[in-house]
Amino acid sequence: MKIAEIVALVVTVAIATIVIFGLQPWLLGGSGLPLSLSRGNLDKWASEILFPTLYVVYVLGALLLLFWIAKALSSGFTKAQDVLSTGGLWWIFAIVLGVVTMLALVGLSFFNGWFDDSRNLEPFFWLLGFIIVDVLLIFWLPTAIATPKSMRYVPPGSMLLRKIYGG
Repeated sequence: MKIAEIVALVVTVAIATIVIFGLQPWLLGGSGLPLSLSRGNLDKWASEILFPTLYVVYVLGALLLLFWIAKALSSGFTKAQDVLSTGGLWWIFAIVLGVVTMLALVGLSFFNGWFDDSRNLEPFFWLLGFIIVDVLLIFWLPTAIATPKSMRYVPPGSMLLRKIYGG
């Protein structure tokens, strides 16, 4: 990997970490968004649903990112057709990350009793939107600007992003 790709990888993962574990808990923890849950219910929701979901998206996203980078580093493509065929794998990784995280959110919410009639689901819907942002931050952005070698233009938007930052 080039130095610029390593720096881009570290910076994008750092940004994702700050947003996922700093900004989103602040927004959903009651200080950022005007949620109608009481402080006690909000704290309980955060410990039962929010943080486990954020850990799932972060860990799975980081693993898929590392797997993608390792595949790119070990690939020795000689034909453009072979490189382009890896685009399907990239999409599978991105979709699996989003779907597994959303299933974890739904499962945690169901098994912790947050789908009964007496609970407010307002933060649940916010977190669904944040999961999409998390997938973009922990998987798409690092792969788009830090994928090495011949696979560097496989992630969607990577050519434009690399032109912008000079990688």
